[in-house]
Amino acid sequence: MGARMLDYLGYCFTPGNVRMRKSIKQNFARKAKRIKSKKRRKEVLASYWGWCKWADCRHLWNVITDNDMSFAEHGIVGRIETKDGKKFFDMEKVNLEEIVKDDITILDYESDVKTQYGGGRCVVKIIHQGSEKKFITNSFTIKAMLQQAREQKLFPIQTRVLKKPIEKGRYDFYFE
Repeated sequence: MGARMLDYLGYCFTPGNVRMRKSIKQNFARKAKRIKSKKRRKEVLASYWGWCKWADCRHLWNVITDNDMSFAEHGIVGRIETKDGKKFFDMEKVNLEEIVKDDITILDYESDVKTQYGGGRCVVKIIHQGSEKKFITNSFTIKAMLQQAREQKLFPIQTRVLKKPIEKGRYDFYFE
């Protein structure tokens, strides 16, 4: 025995399914086809997107709008640079302490990055244990070594991170 459909607030509810009322779908299709102004079309589509997202209407949306919401199909990708033109490495961040004495491959770096701890930091993109990661440092030794490696065009380069004590409880990190 099938359950009865409830029709209210512009939706038709059945167990396990929510659909949009047929008259709303038809009005949506007519308006989407008729509107020429890009600005007005954007406003109308935004209002109907609210209807479609709460109903099970993803396919209806894609058919009527020619999938205007899909960034991937339009070739749009996320930013790989920050507002100030610096490279942004979108990956897991590790602490230098975690990779001391481990083999790593340095792929790239970005200098003079501002973080919550201050400016002038260096973000280094590495491969550690088979996955890409990054670490942030303010070590003058590491920054100088990275600058020299870039000038000599050595990237990617395999190395290790080591540390040496400089004061009571403080360490300086450097590459092997």
